Amino acid sequence: MNQIAIGDSSAGWVVLAGQSVSVPFFRCAYQPVFSTTSKTNESIEIQIKGTPSEITTGLGSLEAIIQRASLYDRAGYPVAQYLRFQPSAGGDYYYAPLSDLHLETHPDGYVTHQVGSLVVTLHFTRPNHFDSDEIELPLTTKSVTDQTGGVALINHSDYHTGHTNSVLVKPADVGGALPAPLRVELTNTYATDYLKDIYIGSFHHLTVNDEDIFHLHATDYEGGTLYSNAGAINIYYARDTITTTSWEGIGYWLLSSDRVLDLSGRFFRPVLHFYNAHAYSDLQLKIFFRRGSDVLCEYEPVWSDPDYKYVIFPPVQIPPNQLLLESDPHHIEVFLYGQHNTSGTYTIDIDHLTLLPLDYSAFFLGFYNMLQNAVLIDDNFRNLYLTQFDPTGPGYESVSHLRQGEGLLICPNEYNRIFFLMANSADNIDIFRTASVRLYYRKRVRFL
Repeated sequence: MNQIAIGDSSAGWVVLAGQSVSVPFFRCAYQPVFSTTSKTNESIEIQIKGTPSEITTGLGSLEAIIQRASLYDRAGYPVAQYLRFQPSAGGDYYYAPLSDLHLETHPDGYVTHQVGSLVVTLHFTRPNHFDSDEIELPLTTKSVTDQTGGVALINHSDYHTGHTNSVLVKPADVGGALPAPLRVELTNTYATDYLKDIYIGSFHHLTVNDEDIFHLHATDYEGGTLYSNAGAINIYYARDTITTTSWEGIGYWLLSSDRVLDLSGRFFRPVLHFYNAHAYSDLQLKIFFRRGSDVLCEYEPVWSDPDYKYVIFPPVQIPPNQLLLESDPHHIEVFLYGQHNTSGTYTIDIDHLTLLPLDYSAFFLGFYNMLQNAVLIDDNFRNLYLTQFDPTGPGYESVSHLRQGEGLLICPNEYNRIFFLMANSADNIDIFRTASVRLYYRKRVRFL
């Protein structure tokens, strides 16, 4: 090990052993403890040498680290305290955030302290992995390949050049051995409207890198009447009717055998986009999976709020359930069912259904709108999220969203595709809204 240190980048690092170690720290002994859980309890033995006052100063620096860690746990200090390793000279640094720190001295420490030597043991809890420094990921879209520094998004995906709301990260660009923490920086580049709610979902696969399999257009919809309009996703929407007060199937999208194979076993959250908002206060919709007349699965209904031009359905598993995959899977139909309480005919105009992947996902529900150039930052390594309202000036950080979901991760040696759906202050997924995104990750390993 070239270097072992403890601390953080703001207050500084105390080098315990190896390159750049200085008085009074002399050496340390660290033996990782094997754990089958997400956390591990460990200790590091630290030998301190010098004059009594130098040893006292060294002990004070360790105690300061313990105090900062305690303050961080109570949101009184901005960053965690880390044990930092550099396995080889000039190589990557790896970090483990620490909690539950306390020092223990040998029984004869009060004697050896006065004659120039002291051995202490620092006990702590850490996650069962180590993370590298931050690395920006090269991103690929319909318009650019392997680009860093930010790529442009538009708030839908269809067959027009450059119309995409997802980015692809290639297998060779993610190092490490474990799913790694992701940092997302999403900038609102749309000048004429506020950005409110943001939905992020990701999908990882050894071979699948096609974004079209997640998008079901009006031209793929069986049911209703098809209309052409440049303001619709893929320039078409389907007008359909719901005529009874009981549940009825109103139309469906076909998932071919190949598409079922690509999506097999994963969970998705269907997001239905209306070309025109409806005006019904009692409209309910739900998703069925069918194979012809056979119902494979029926999911819970949702109320379609007339103030929203989209509907988010409960998670679904395709096809549903896992398959043996010893032969090709059967195709399935994603059926849209509707129901209302008032007699009469209800009309809805739909142009798109997104199968938002949930391998890793996070939803940001806004209580404070984002202006143009404001940046939503979600940093899984630090377990923090916020908005920078003036990134080209002083910054002005603040929390503007309620976050739902677990930490966003990216998988090594696989294709990773990350999707972004954005809603404005009028609760509309306005399809021509624009944004730019940068992604970073930290290589994560179990063993150094």
